[in-house]
Amino acid sequence: MIWTVVRVGLLRMWHGRTEILLTFVVPIAFFTIFAFIFDEQIGLGKSPRIDLALVDEDDTELSREFLSALAEWETLRIHAPADHAEGLFVFTSKEPARELVLGGKLPLAVVIPEGWTGSHTKPGDEAVSLQLLADSSDPVATQVVTALLRQTSGRLMGERAREQIRSFLSIPPDQFAESPVSRLAAPVAIDVVDLFAANKANPEVSMYCAGIAVMFLLFGAVGNSGTLLEEEENQTLERLMCSELSMTQLLAGKWLLMTIVGISQVTIMFAWAQLAFGVDFLGHLPGFTVMTVITAAAASSFALTLAALCTNRAQLNAVAVILILSMSALGGSMVPRYVMSETVQGIGKITFNAWALDGYIKVFWRDLPLGELAPELTVLTATAIVLFGAARLLARRWERA
Repeated sequence: MIWTVVRVGLLRMWHGRTEILLTFVVPIAFFTIFAFIFDEQIGLGKSPRIDLALVDEDDTELSREFLSALAEWETLRIHAPADHAEGLFVFTSKEPARELVLGGKLPLAVVIPEGWTGSHTKPGDEAVSLQLLADSSDPVATQVVTALLRQTSGRLMGERAREQIRSFLSIPPDQFAESPVSRLAAPVAIDVVDLFAANKANPEVSMYCAGIAVMFLLFGAVGNSGTLLEEEENQTLERLMCSELSMTQLLAGKWLLMTIVGISQVTIMFAWAQLAFGVDFLGHLPGFTVMTVITAAAASSFALTLAALCTNRAQLNAVAVILILSMSALGGSMVPRYVMSETVQGIGKITFNAWALDGYIKVFWRDLPLGELAPELTVLTATAIVLFGAARLLARRWERA
């Protein structure tokens, strides 16, 4: 009898293809996704190259040599204007580079301040630090570039120190300590200037909140869209179609309801983030409102399309779990995109989550004006319109029935 129970259970699982999918296919799918994200050896590219600008306010032989040596690292991709000819591009003032970092165009800028060379070659002068203008929303890039700056300066200064040592071999230790050699051999000081987080209240929490909110916004919308399939099963949908209500009106009503619920869901989550963790929600209300309305609208259209594609609630739930978790992993809701390779980041841009999170980052992290949200709002609005149209076409099967 025990084996009979086992046999019945296996037969039920075999005929319930959704259960097989969730049990065997979904774990493999997610293992593959996270392997692509974290493993550099499986063909999707190495760790992402770091974009940064170079600024030389010192304009000396040593500063130029240092920046040239820094640019030789394959990990780095030096910024240059579109009309710049071949060769290394270096700003002479830090303001243009600072604006690029503040605008989200680059994560970092290396600045050699005026007097840097002299402070390392003249005994008695106080050392001038290198400056690293940083967008700390990508902490990995900051740590990598800081390490490369230390390695580059150590190699360069070490070579110069050896040259100086040849001419100072006969001097006593006390004179050697006062000579340029001691300064050249010392590690170069680096000041990391965080251009964003210094005057913000828990900016990192706002990013976590946005990632989780977008993921559960999708789950919530799909859950509400499942009422269409339930209405089909209990023949409520058939009775609605016999009334004066058209299918377009029904879908529009469902879409509007899901959008309102989604807006409320995300708003409550950010309000809690401000109450519990000090996130400046009210201070970013205009940008938050625009992003949340459009994001909720796109999520509602996505959910309607899935509901129109599926034949029952169980199938909808299975498909939704796979798609939403996959999009959340690749789009940055579950794993920060800065740890992904460039190839995986490119794949992530086809997801709903990536565009929504980029918009929230601009609002809460970079404090950019509403006009800077145009790319994200355009993509999300187009997504909402296209997917609603797809849902309407797929819903014709209910009209025919």
